[in-house]
Amino acid sequence: LGSARPSAAADPTPLPPDQAQALATAPTDTTGSTTSVVDGQTALNASTLPGSQTSIESGVSAQAAVGLVPLTEGNIVSAMRPVCWANLAWHQWGTWPYQQRITNTAYWCAVYGSHITYRSASTTTSGTLCATNWRQTQLIGGGVGPGFTYFTLRSSAGFSCPTIIPWITIHTSHHEDVKRNDRGVTTFVGSG
Repeated sequence: LGSARPSAAADPTPLPPDQAQALATAPTDTTGSTTSVVDGQTALNASTLPGSQTSIESGVSAQAAVGLVPLTEGNIVSAMRPVCWANLAWHQWGTWPYQQRITNTAYWCAVYGSHITYRSASTTTSGTLCATNWRQTQLIGGGVGPGFTYFTLRSSAGFSCPTIIPWITIHTSHHEDVKRNDRGVTTFVGSG
């Protein structure tokens, strides 16, 4: 697949522009995702990771949003505590050594089957020869709080891939859209 790596002992070197372009823009794209249940403290700690964007249900403490203390709705203490999940979702474009990968890591909590109470997410990128010019995470659908049963994040990045000619660089940009819901389900909904 696109992530296969030849068994060469030396680090790869840049290729001529036409070959680099073909590998960097090859139509081989792969995806992967893993989701697991996590405790509330782990979810809360994710908000301190570099580059993380965090949202907490309005009017609720961070500890209540992740289930460490009971939720209160008005003056009533809810019997339901949020459940939390962690998900790592990645999408990769191009072929080695010109592959480009975007990984969105999200931690979120929800009153199961009711609404999202907390989310924290960050985007990382990687590649063998291709460097990252920029990256970002955007909320493009749903949200946090009563009425929001899901949220969709777009993780995007720009890459620069060198060739053997120092002044010719291949530039690409990509995105992945990942939807997560109040039942711990993760779904890829778009990429480009």
